[in-house]
Amino acid sequence: MSVSIEFETKKGLREDLEAFERILNALEKYETIPIVKFGLYSLVFQLAMNVFLDVSSYCERCGGKCCDYGFGIPVYEFDYKEIVNKLGGAKGISDKRDSVNFRILERPCPYKRGWACGIHSFKPYACLSFPFSTEDEQKEVMDTYNGEGIPEFKLPEYCIAGKKVREIVKKIIDDLTKRLGRQPSPRELYEELKSRFSYKLIT
Repeated sequence: MSVSIEFETKKGLREDLEAFERILNALEKYETIPIVKFGLYSLVFQLAMNVFLDVSSYCERCGGKCCDYGFGIPVYEFDYKEIVNKLGGAKGISDKRDSVNFRILERPCPYKRGWACGIHSFKPYACLSFPFSTEDEQKEVMDTYNGEGIPEFKLPEYCIAGKKVREIVKKIIDDLTKRLGRQPSPRELYEELKSRFSYKLIT
């Protein structure tokens, strides 16, 4: 059975670094295409947030606003099946499909517990991709990115966790730029993050 790139990316963003590296291997040969290069950088920034850096204290201070506001969250079929398998049902997720055939998880999210995600270990792909790799947040940046340099990712005003990640990763990019004499590729940035943070850094 073939595995979709979205499913493989979800595994990678959930801490399966072998899956993440398979995505890098598959996509970096097309890195001269601006949208692909943008996607690779966005995934590396998102991986830093999900896997390498512990920003839970910032999410707690924020109160988990990303779970409360905005359009419904697109749910892939593999997300839906995992939620149903874990919980025996999928409350808050529509049976109807939207125009691109996604189910939709309503907001405020019914799985939110206090400030945290009640289904964190099997949350949908779209949630794992927030805020660096979600089209809702990054469409304007994607549309204007020409493949030069590292994208200036747009973050919601309330997302203090994302801002902290961006600050830390930018410092690492500055270090790498001095060392290499140029800005790092997505692969080089990923390898540097992996070497520095083999466990989650408490920020």
